[in-house]
Amino acid sequence: MGRELADIVRARCSSISKTAEVLFVADEPSGPVLGIPVIQPDSLRATDRICFAIGSSVARRTLSYRFSHQPLATIVSDTAIISPSAEIGEGSVLCDYTVVNNSSRIGRHFQGNTFSQVSHDCIIGDCVTFSPRVSCNGWVHIEDDVFVGSGAIIRNGAPGRRLRIGKGAVIGMGAVVVRDVPAGVTVVGVPARPQST
Repeated sequence: MGRELADIVRARCSSISKTAEVLFVADEPSGPVLGIPVIQPDSLRATDRICFAIGSSVARRTLSYRFSHQPLATIVSDTAIISPSAEIGEGSVLCDYTVVNNSSRIGRHFQGNTFSQVSHDCIIGDCVTFSPRVSCNGWVHIEDDVFVGSGAIIRNGAPGRRLRIGKGAVIGMGAVVVRDVPAGVTVVGVPARPQST
């Protein structure tokens, strides 16, 4: 994911500041990646803003605790469309052609991959992952640490009755969610049903 974000970040930094530097951070750095230096965590300065470029919701939450002392960077592609009435949490990533519609609230460390959509009046928790081409319709509440696979569609809720996806749930690739999903449950298929083991 870090490599996917590299071009977005470099384009944003070059248009904002001539002195901004883009770096990768890894516990065991090896050579530059796409011409970008890789440093160890103890080389970070107190003022360096970081973003966790990793698809796993659980891994992003773990990193947020580990690096809680560092300021966060929120990365928004120039091609993303964000409503002025939407709220985006710190450390979030909105990749190319991501859309966040009006009156939606997104938590910290959200990851909206390419062509993903958060429609009107949604509430999205912390460390939620939208893979490419996820479509989340209006009046949906997604709790923390949810992973939504590529091409999944989440049906709209209604004012006073949001469709709810519980904490730590997993929505499978291409699933169509038409009803609430309990916390920690993996759902797959059309319509989405709990995955049999």
